[in-house]
Amino acid sequence: MKKFFTTTFACVLGTLIAGMIIILVGVFSLTGIVASSASSDTTYTPQKNTVLKLTLSGALDERYSDDPLQNILSQSESSTGLDQIRRAIKVAAENDNVTGIFIDARGMAAMPASSEEIRRLLANFKEETGKWIYAYADNYTQGDYLIASVADTVVLNNIGTVDIHGLGGLQMFFPGLLDKIGVEFQIFRVGTYKSAVEPYICEKMSDANREQTMAYLNSIWDYYTEAITASRGFTPEYLNAIADSITSLRSGDEMLAMNLVDTLMYRPQFDEWLKTKVGIKKDKEINFATVEQLASVPAQKNKSKNTVALVYAVGDITEAGGDGINSEELVPELTKIRKDENVKAVVLRVNSPGGSGYASEQIWAEIEAIKAAGKKVIVSMGDLAASGGYYISCNADHIFAESTTLTGSIGVFGAVPTAEELMTDKLGLSFDEVRTHKYGNVLDGSFIYKKFSPGEALAMQRSVEEFYDLFTRRCAEGRGMSQDDIKKIAEGRVWIGKTAVELGLVDEMGGIDDAIAYAVEESGLQDYKIAVYPKQKSSFDRIMEQLGSQARLSIVSMILGEDVPYLKALREIQSWDPIQCRMENIAIK
Repeated sequence: MKKFFTTTFACVLGTLIAGMIIILVGVFSLTGIVASSASSDTTYTPQKNTVLKLTLSGALDERYSDDPLQNILSQSESSTGLDQIRRAIKVAAENDNVTGIFIDARGMAAMPASSEEIRRLLANFKEETGKWIYAYADNYTQGDYLIASVADTVVLNNIGTVDIHGLGGLQMFFPGLLDKIGVEFQIFRVGTYKSAVEPYICEKMSDANREQTMAYLNSIWDYYTEAITASRGFTPEYLNAIADSITSLRSGDEMLAMNLVDTLMYRPQFDEWLKTKVGIKKDKEINFATVEQLASVPAQKNKSKNTVALVYAVGDITEAGGDGINSEELVPELTKIRKDENVKAVVLRVNSPGGSGYASEQIWAEIEAIKAAGKKVIVSMGDLAASGGYYISCNADHIFAESTTLTGSIGVFGAVPTAEELMTDKLGLSFDEVRTHKYGNVLDGSFIYKKFSPGEALAMQRSVEEFYDLFTRRCAEGRGMSQDDIKKIAEGRVWIGKTAVELGLVDEMGGIDDAIAYAVEESGLQDYKIAVYPKQKSSFDRIMEQLGSQARLSIVSMILGEDVPYLKALREIQSWDPIQCRMENIAIK
């Protein structure tokens, strides 16, 4: 007991010290943070011979968010916003002082649909403006190469490589670990392909999951093949042969011989070469503009009251809390938009693997109300609009998706963990209970230390099946199809955007700009402005939130040490609602 109090006191004291350090760091860095925030709000004016430097590095997010505290506490690269890239390329196309785009490929973490959109924007830039695009990398990742291959000239470091290896998916399975610690998942689901629960009950992919995963991976690779071969001028068979040759372990000379790149140069040589292309003297520096700088160039002022609301719905769908799609926050936001007489149309940008079935229904209902108010609702799907992500999309007036968007996954499951064996057999705990009725303690947390009774399990399965019926009915109503036809392509199966169009789940291929243009045309607007929702949090609010979370993390880390990741995973599962509309988590590489 004495050791316990000593350890506890040390943890508390350490936490207080850590907290004071964090506060001091915040105080001493506050001036820099404020200055940084202020500078990010200033606009940039391109000078003659400006070159947009599109750096492909770090993580790619839907929206850019300047996070000054994270920059102080973390050594990792900050993320790039797809919205910023979109805006920067548009400015580069329209501004006469911008002569071209330099793609500096350094390894960006992006899913296929986002890479597809960036590549399309760059291809349009070349075609519509006649301006140049040049690309350079010390080593091209496969994702970066998909984007960079659109360039007029693709340059590689003399001893660099181009990694072309095809696509694969990796999934982790937990039953072996769960058996050791005495935890079991009670699973209730509808849908042969609804595989989000498999990591907790299987040791490998089911045949159905392997079938659907291979289907969409092959389809995404078909897009890669079509795009790269169109740019580089060789056949699909040739590219597939290259993918089987482990190019990442071959030399730069071989990359050149394979026609994957146009020339080899070290970076200093490339810098001098680029100066000649820009048309400046060797003793001058190229006037590079970052994505952030060019994105800050103000658009032409628009005094129109007609507004198109661009609403971002990104992340896991929950009822409350979390960093994703929180129905308790998003629904009131949508309600305000519905009641705003100046808002004439809504473009809902969805990038979500799904989540809470209850929260998805709340968002669906408010979208239905917006339509009933006479406003068009157009959906633009990003990387993912699956399961709950499709639920909140299905009743839109029109749906756009990238050809490599992952969507569908119309299925439902419930996953309830029980630690009965851990509690009783391994830890030696015992429990007793009282209740006035047969199911007086159902779903109140007691399932953690005991399994469902047959009656409770039956009720849970029935609830999942009823919600599946509701889900498929919502899809049928929204898409103008019969419920039986929806069920034939549902069963939890994931489809890529191109196939989803053929199946009637999506209307056409395109990105946010296409969705906005469609909304404007369908609403009969001659003049309009775009308002983005939800509003980004201020730097101060983000700092306060992260200071709080950092303090909590410090306490937990001191007590649990290297076991923190397991606690975080358990907490995530515990936060799930009983009824989940969620796609499986698989890493595409």
